[in-house]
Amino acid sequence: MPDSQPAFVLPTPDVQRTRHEGFELYLPVASEQAPAVILVHGVPYTAEGRPVPSAWPIYQGYGSQLADLGCVATVVDHSPDGLPDDDRSTAALSAAISAVRTHPRVNGNRVGLWFFSGSAPLAATYLQHPPEWLRCVALTYPVLGDSDLVTIRGLHPIEAVAGAGGLPIVMTVVGRELADVAPTQPPFIEAAREAGAELEVVEVPEGRHGFDVLDHTDESRRAVTTALSSVTARLRA
Repeated sequence: MPDSQPAFVLPTPDVQRTRHEGFELYLPVASEQAPAVILVHGVPYTAEGRPVPSAWPIYQGYGSQLADLGCVATVVDHSPDGLPDDDRSTAALSAAISAVRTHPRVNGNRVGLWFFSGSAPLAATYLQHPPEWLRCVALTYPVLGDSDLVTIRGLHPIEAVAGAGGLPIVMTVVGRELADVAPTQPPFIEAAREAGAELEVVEVPEGRHGFDVLDHTDESRRAVTTALSSVTARLRA
């Protein structure tokens, strides 16, 4: 992502936001319990002189859109210095999941996890043994194998997805993907289909890695809208 904090490709609705220790919630209008989506930002990124990812327009955009669609959303700042650290990020994600699931506005049995870019390897544990509360995993321009961005030290997503069963997976891929990231995605898609996972692939043929802030086109807006609709529909199914 560039340092200039580019705008999200969709409008950012004005929704209620509440600050909690370690995270901020985006809340829907309805007061009853709602499904939740936890957004997991990518790594690595240049942290110097920049706010943490939860303050970036891209994640504020996704969070606000999800709240506007009737879900509670939050962003986990699992790597505030911008560097990948599996142990730290796993602990931060686990703590956020616990806090969000027990929040009074959240239906703790209907939760989705949405991973972006270099955070995708963190999805492996949840793919291998999906907990009962996990209703959907979303992956956006995911790094699913070793690349210049990420080296996978632990469980590999391509191996983990064999345990996903019928877990819904919404995966957004771009046609102009980074050269070392693109080859990591087809093996995962093949493994997910062989495992019988409920995989939906949202394609952005002219999109770049980070298309949801870099490419302000109708194609980008359709892709983000499709992914948002697919994730929220599966949380309510």
